[in-house]
Amino acid sequence: MNENHTNRVGSRGWPKIALVLAVVVTFATIGAGVAVAHGNSKVHHQRADVMEQGGGDAYTRRGAHLRRTDHSLEVSWNVRTPRPESYTYPKPDMVPPGASLHPPIEPGHPEVFTLWLFVFDNPEECSDGVCDGNDVGDTTAARGSVYQLDGEIAYEHRLRMDGKIRLGQAAANGLGLANPEGADVHVAMAPHGTALDGADLIRQLNSPVGNPTLWWAAVFPAP
Repeated sequence: MNENHTNRVGSRGWPKIALVLAVVVTFATIGAGVAVAHGNSKVHHQRADVMEQGGGDAYTRRGAHLRRTDHSLEVSWNVRTPRPESYTYPKPDMVPPGASLHPPIEPGHPEVFTLWLFVFDNPEECSDGVCDGNDVGDTTAARGSVYQLDGEIAYEHRLRMDGKIRLGQAAANGLGLANPEGADVHVAMAPHGTALDGADLIRQLNSPVGNPTLWWAAVFPAP
């Protein structure tokens, strides 16, 4: 196990949200995909650049890896750790409606980062032709769902996170994964500032914060 993987988390309760993921989609650079057979199951591999906060330029080339099977999605995330004070920090009140205020967010070392997955089972049904926050929730045609994949304290120069979502696994928001082989998948990394102690650290590692303009993200279209 990598030293950075000190704290492992699963999906957490997240109230209904209105994200603007189109910011990320517009600028995302998509990596190539390849299918590999393993016994009776086919694994489809895709790699993508991790984009700077809010999109635009690549932050880490091919830093995100997605593995699709007929029953799961698995993400590996490997980027250089953002240097404290080199990027824009969210404010503690930048949380979804109904969520608790985030603990104080200040630059320092080490800092906390969380990894989130947004999966759209029916991407052809995304509103306006783009899968974004309008397509997340229990009643949307695109069946958009949100999961927390990981949360880490970034002690090293490289930040590695990963997570796996399976059919039937409850989502933080939305109906949950139903079409792993054909879904549009977005992965986003959120910053939480200097690692705190006790209950505040637990909240940092397990809470949503910020918005797409403050996240590093990668996008994997349906194969």
